[in-house]
Amino acid sequence: MFHSNTFYEPENHDQLKLLSTGEFSAALDFLDFDFASPPYQNMLNCADLRLKGDQECIKDSPFASFRIFKDFATTSKKWNGEKIRSCESSEASNQKLSTIERIRIAGQCFIDCYSSKIDESSDLNRPLPFSLSGLSDSPDDETKDIDLLLTLLAAADKTGQQQYNEASKLVELSRKMSSHDGTPVERLVYYFSEAICEKINRETGQYVCEGLEKMQTFDVQKALTRVDASTLAFHQKVPLSQVCQFTSMYTILEKVGQAKHIHVIDLEIRSGMQYTVLMQAIASRQRWQLKHLKITAIGTRFESKIKDACNHLAEFARSMNIPFSFKIVMIADILDFNVDILELDRQEKVAVYSSVSLSSLIVKPNRLEHLMREIKKINPCVTIVTEVEANHTSVAFVNRFIDALFHYGALFDSMAVCLADDELNRKVGEGVYFAWSIRNIVAADGDDRTVRHTGIDVWRAFFARFGMMEVELSDGSLNEAKLLIDNFEFGKCCTIGVDGRSFLVAWNGVPIFSVSAWKFI
Repeated sequence: MFHSNTFYEPENHDQLKLLSTGEFSAALDFLDFDFASPPYQNMLNCADLRLKGDQECIKDSPFASFRIFKDFATTSKKWNGEKIRSCESSEASNQKLSTIERIRIAGQCFIDCYSSKIDESSDLNRPLPFSLSGLSDSPDDETKDIDLLLTLLAAADKTGQQQYNEASKLVELSRKMSSHDGTPVERLVYYFSEAICEKINRETGQYVCEGLEKMQTFDVQKALTRVDASTLAFHQKVPLSQVCQFTSMYTILEKVGQAKHIHVIDLEIRSGMQYTVLMQAIASRQRWQLKHLKITAIGTRFESKIKDACNHLAEFARSMNIPFSFKIVMIADILDFNVDILELDRQEKVAVYSSVSLSSLIVKPNRLEHLMREIKKINPCVTIVTEVEANHTSVAFVNRFIDALFHYGALFDSMAVCLADDELNRKVGEGVYFAWSIRNIVAADGDDRTVRHTGIDVWRAFFARFGMMEVELSDGSLNEAKLLIDNFEFGKCCTIGVDGRSFLVAWNGVPIFSVSAWKFI
């Protein structure tokens, strides 16, 4: 198991300085709470970032943002005593560097390059004159990938400094060197290069890229509501989402005890696959005389899709001989959500389930706060929250870019490994879902940037404002989730660890999701 400081070491883990940076608060329009104070901000402290031969702090250096790479590069790559490596199937492939390891190495190389005070007029065909001598015994694809990542990092750095002419040349070079059909790193760099291009064009007032138009028209929530082949393939073959769903449903059952009437309020039910796990667990408990399981699905759009999901659950419940009903509550706006529309019954044990729903409201803080106040009125026995564990809220472009590179690097790695024999669905997952999120995080600003994930520490501080106490997830749920992971062919790449009282679900050392449980005090 790991603790949060496996990845970063905040100055005060128990109490984040959430209001220390006013620009973040203003950027997100929060009057009294700042979602954009990520744990990584402490890592950008340059106290120990020093230039070779000039042992002075470079506090004002434009490269201080890449301090995060130094932490990732020097952090132990061991979990449970095992070194994190690629999870490819063949024995030879097991010796290859994973995508995340390649990003870490590129980041360290980038720092070392600038530590040597490189000549700013260097040839753009070799923007970072660094010899990868330390990788001389590595396969050619690893050296090429790291070189490609160096070019991308240089492009991001120039973009962050608003040196758009230089950035454009570097982006064009990285686009030529990458491909959506290449290695995982080449595919990752391809989509990030496209996103930086859109960022530059938007900042300089040039033509609007086709990608930006797609960003405005593609509806990711609608896409996630339906179960298509690509989302189903990801769910079935990549353990990340199943682990989150299993842990969430297991915890709900633990908290409702042997209640005769269970009512789960789902803030965004989507496919509803998680409740088949709940029903199977209920059916396996022969001594439990459950009289009624009710699910209330809250929705603002896509009523027909929600009905389809609930009808499928009703059929599944009948097959399991479970007394079941559902209620769909459609509201025009989350501000219309209130306790009176839920038809609560005093004899029910009520749980609230939120899966990557709250983060979608970060850009609309008044709605997020309204939702939390209404949930408090419900006073559920437990509120389960699954969220993306990342920092995609920072107003600073480079900080946002770096975290997104690690996050999606891990996801591309998981797709490459687990969907190696399913090229079509891998391409759809990367080219539609991930590519859209990358473009939104990197290129969009203001209200257009709707992908705003943040870490569990920030959620803790936010929930504390509403009198919510974190409930410890049990050892039983952890052990069962690990058994689930063992059923996957490449499950060794997926690891669950404990952060405070919550779980972090990671791929090759990079946290992807957090799962936490809360009650009102």
